[in-house]
Amino acid sequence: MARPLPLQQIRAFDAAARWLSFSRAARELNVQQPAISRQVAALEAELGTRLFLRSKPSLTLTEDGRLLAKAVNAGFETIREAFAALQARQEDDTVMVSASIGFTSLYLLPRLAEFQAAFPEIKLQVMTRDQNEDFDVHSCDVVILFGEGGLSGTDSRLVFRETMIAVCHPDLLPDRTPFELAELAERKLLNLTSPDHRGDWNRYFAKAGITVPTPPAHDGYVSYMVYLRAIQNGLGIGIGWQPMMSEYLANRTLVRACHHQCTTTRGYFCSITPQGEEKPGSEQFRDWIGQSLSEPS
Repeated sequence: MARPLPLQQIRAFDAAARWLSFSRAARELNVQQPAISRQVAALEAELGTRLFLRSKPSLTLTEDGRLLAKAVNAGFETIREAFAALQARQEDDTVMVSASIGFTSLYLLPRLAEFQAAFPEIKLQVMTRDQNEDFDVHSCDVVILFGEGGLSGTDSRLVFRETMIAVCHPDLLPDRTPFELAELAERKLLNLTSPDHRGDWNRYFAKAGITVPTPPAHDGYVSYMVYLRAIQNGLGIGIGWQPMMSEYLANRTLVRACHHQCTTTRGYFCSITPQGEEKPGSEQFRDWIGQSLSEPS
């Protein structure tokens, strides 16, 4: 086990090294000059080396003294930075929410004014994390995840279950009539290639016993927002999620390509991270979004 550091001696040395004066160090630390001299002498005895040349009119650091002063200064600077960061966290009550760009754009942002009207005292900052492999969910206060459940070990709220629908540009329906399932399977289907959504079409067709072939690379998209734009541009038929498609279907930017829909056990879950537990606004946001399954105003 490492020996405890002689913190009082180090503190006296640090002040003396910065001022190159025992007297001025004593004034800074509000002690008598002999106390500083004794602490520095004790530290020199502990280390077995001289740290100062006691010259006049000021002290001079020895080579060992300069080495120690540099290390002590760096250590104290690290401590000061940690203090500042911790104080900033306590003073900053902004709730950091992390979600995918698709969920943020299509579900959260259209409803955010409702939250701000209900909780004007809560400052909210939304950050997206798509394609960020190094993202740490614990770096935010609230995280919205897609899958079978929320963040492990937290009290999470279901926002909504996954309900997949087939959507396309209106011009891809020749007589404005949605396709039957078997007919839909023969059309050009666009695919998301992210791990969560790689098999979406097979999930969609599963109850009908239809299996679709692996799509060619040029019909696959990593980003949901690029995927959505491809669907809107009539490049093929894609998967959409309710209720995130409500606005597009209402203004007929997109239409249902088939009446069939598929609800799975997956969904969007809202969780509070250990960091977010210290902010009351985190719980209010989680509870609000867990009850916010309504059309945006």
